[in-house]
Amino acid sequence: MKKQNTFDVIVIGSGAAGFSAVEAAVQQGASVCLIEKSRLGGECPNDACVPSKALLKSAAVYRQIARSKEYGIEASVRSLDWTSVMKYRDQVVKTVTGGGDIGDRYLEILKTLNVSHRIGTATFVDDQTIEVGEERLTAKGFVLATGTTDFIPPITGIEEIPYWGWREALRATKQPKSMAIIGAGPVGCEIATLYASFGTRVVLVQTLPFVLDREDVEISRRAAEALRHIGVDVVTEAKITELVNGRVGVIGVKVMTPGQVEQMFAVERVVIATGKRANVQELGLDTAGVDLDTHGNIKTNAKQRTSAPHIFSAGDVDGGLMFTHTAHHEGWIAGGNAALFAKKKQKLLSANEHVVPRVTFIDPEVASVGATEAEVRKLYGKVLMGQYEILQLGRAVTDHAQSGLIKLVAHPKTRKLLGAHLICPHAGELIHEAALVISLNATIDTIANMIHAYPTYAEGMKAAASVAVVS
Repeated sequence: MKKQNTFDVIVIGSGAAGFSAVEAAVQQGASVCLIEKSRLGGECPNDACVPSKALLKSAAVYRQIARSKEYGIEASVRSLDWTSVMKYRDQVVKTVTGGGDIGDRYLEILKTLNVSHRIGTATFVDDQTIEVGEERLTAKGFVLATGTTDFIPPITGIEEIPYWGWREALRATKQPKSMAIIGAGPVGCEIATLYASFGTRVVLVQTLPFVLDREDVEISRRAAEALRHIGVDVVTEAKITELVNGRVGVIGVKVMTPGQVEQMFAVERVVIATGKRANVQELGLDTAGVDLDTHGNIKTNAKQRTSAPHIFSAGDVDGGLMFTHTAHHEGWIAGGNAALFAKKKQKLLSANEHVVPRVTFIDPEVASVGATEAEVRKLYGKVLMGQYEILQLGRAVTDHAQSGLIKLVAHPKTRKLLGAHLICPHAGELIHEAALVISLNATIDTIANMIHAYPTYAEGMKAAASVAVVS
């Protein structure tokens, strides 16, 4: 049977945004083809979110064993088998993706949805035709969901050293004895947590004054303390002047810190975790009439529409919030709209990213949603704020929790909750209570007045809301 090569919608990229786009387009009754360059499912389940959280779970168990005496348990032997840890990582990935050459679970989903797929690089040859290998496919509407590639900074000597990106750090077949991580965003901090937990000497280098610099300042400060607590050497406000290949298995990392003090760190491995750039180089967007912004991201509007009316884009490639959960949302909007356009329906959907929680999986977890204290003060002059140290909670005592803060910020007059910032056990779960309150446009008193179960960490949300004052 001859393969179909004309569709209502073609989706390029099978990550969170791409698969959501496929499902949304199918729901609108469109015929759909999905194009993927490598493994189905994209970056998150194959290389990033899922394997990193599996490894971080192993690291957490290893740390917990070291603290067993605190719980009245004697665990005299604690040994690490790096190969077994990586096997656990691989098993988790296989469970999520279904295994196989390209992801059997995703193949089953495509089969159920009656969606065609191709494996290969897609390039526009005109605004309604793409080329994949030697095959040409046409569509009335397109969704571009090709994600990002790593940004490698122009550091002197970087081309002379065998550095790792985050992918290599999460696939390592051998644990290095020492490591310098350049970049202290969520990825850099999670990798630092992973390796330091297992005994690697880790130097985390950040050019900005804070790690996790997009977080509330107090949360960022405590995150640095948490990293230092597990042995990470956190170096902030550091300009990396040179990377030196010692050629005997040692790499020198030269940095300039405040006061023009030069330091040299000798490590076995260097990991680059300095951000990402849109993966658009092979798409041939000029041919399709798709514009990029000044940072090289695909320009989109609230309907996820690009400068070409029939081409939509979603996920990290458009330069917005780079989270799997926002990619899912944007993909659903983009796929639905591409199908609606293909069927000549006029009313398109709009994305709503007013409330987006985020989590960084260090120890303890960092989670936030909405405005920071500084942002609220800048807007309104004052802030209604409640803070609570979780060590006062019964659940924290039973767990022998070592630290934690819950911080809620609200409008100084209307008392509407505007933001929540947490660093504590299970912060990634707790943050959704605040996200719901913000999405409902409700006040901080909604949390304060609600009965919370005892003993739980969620009681800290109520406690923080109950002591809120204007300052």
